[in-house]
Amino acid sequence: MFSTLGCTAVGPDYEVPDLQLAADHQAPLDELDVLFGRDQEDPLDLATWWSAFRDPVLSELIESAVNSNFDLRRALARIAEAEAVLGVSQEADGPSAEAGTSYTRTGISENTQFGLFPGQNRESDDYRASLSASWELDLWGRAQRSVEAAEADLGARIEGLWAVRVSLAGQVADAYLRLRELQVRAGIARANITVLEKSVETTRARVDAGLVQELDLLRSRTELETARAGVAGLDRIEAMIVTELGLLGSVEPGRLNQLLEVKPGVELTIPSPLGRIGNAVPADLLRRRPDVRAAERELAAQTARVGIATADLYPSLSLGGSLGLQAALPENLIKGTSLTHSIGPSLSLPLFSGAGLRANIAAADARVDQALIAYQASVLTALHEVDSAATGIALEARRLDALDRAAGEAERSLATSRTLYAEGLSNLDAVLDARRALFAIEDARAQARSGVARAHVDLYRALGGGWPGDPKGPVKADVGPDA
Repeated sequence: MFSTLGCTAVGPDYEVPDLQLAADHQAPLDELDVLFGRDQEDPLDLATWWSAFRDPVLSELIESAVNSNFDLRRALARIAEAEAVLGVSQEADGPSAEAGTSYTRTGISENTQFGLFPGQNRESDDYRASLSASWELDLWGRAQRSVEAAEADLGARIEGLWAVRVSLAGQVADAYLRLRELQVRAGIARANITVLEKSVETTRARVDAGLVQELDLLRSRTELETARAGVAGLDRIEAMIVTELGLLGSVEPGRLNQLLEVKPGVELTIPSPLGRIGNAVPADLLRRRPDVRAAERELAAQTARVGIATADLYPSLSLGGSLGLQAALPENLIKGTSLTHSIGPSLSLPLFSGAGLRANIAAADARVDQALIAYQASVLTALHEVDSAATGIALEARRLDALDRAAGEAERSLATSRTLYAEGLSNLDAVLDARRALFAIEDARAQARSGVARAHVDLYRALGGGWPGDPKGPVKADVGPDA
């Protein structure tokens, strides 16, 4: 329509920023061959990355969250609002028409300066029916830019929805892994309590037999009560995480407890992911992350609004016309002699307001600059989050390997100290220290396993995983070794 009328859209034409990005990562990706690699037979689908953990409870929690979460429902409402605004903008780019009918009874005073004219009735009726139409020609592309801005706003709202979903899936998975970590740690602590209870009984028997002093019994009891206090602290944190999961997934407490319940005979473990996601390069990252795509759409919307503000500087031309019927008696309303009509153009030109209009343009330009900075920041944040998560996986894996080796040494140390204590060649302190060290290592191993799994979640989230969109989009990047 715009080309047919020969209109000119003032203001800048939007172009997707062309960013120069470094092709390498700071993270040691070469150490993560179980995660990255182009030659994988069954690559992980980032849209449903949680399936890599092979944990049905985690999958159900995330599915519940993405279907019921309040933040997602608010995002859907914002999309509906943006769609309505787009419809209004599209309708503004065309003629408007309205029909009307009216009846008026008018009474004239006889006591004015002129009174009634000869033969004039004091009261009269007026019947009218009309059809009018008007059309403001979009000579400067104001309506076109309005549609562009509304379309970009809608796109930003949609990408914002996916960004909420990506974040939500990551939050649910992180909370779930923290919960399982605490439960495993609590299980280790309870097993340690069982051992300490037996140790207290053994020490009491040795005290009764006069083999050791009562101080050894007091130390054993202290270790036991300290361990019990630690379990209570873990249980308190576990209850807080369960509440967090319920709020994230909009799951009622009874249903949530039933879902999280560990079946008898089932060993409680911290789930770990399987699956390779390929070599993650910056260009793929940009096309995948919805928060980056949302920032790009917001930049497009603000650019279009510069054109809207610029068009206000120029004159506007409207075409209008009306066709109607007017009569004093209703039976005469449909006669040809009752026909009325008008048609003609109207031109308006802003006067004495140029400074204010130019200030509006400057403000629109400033908003474009802000949107561009926000877009660039989102890109940089995305790249750093990928590097940070990948580095976290590598470091937590190293930590876990070291703790596995330390656990073996601690078990041998505890066995030796027990033997020496039983033979009277060592005191109880050596046994307590060895047991305390082994418990600390087992507790740290559980935290390290959770750390590896949670770092994977961070990486999936940083790569924009968790939404079913097409990663191909308007965002583009030039990736090269010299960038």
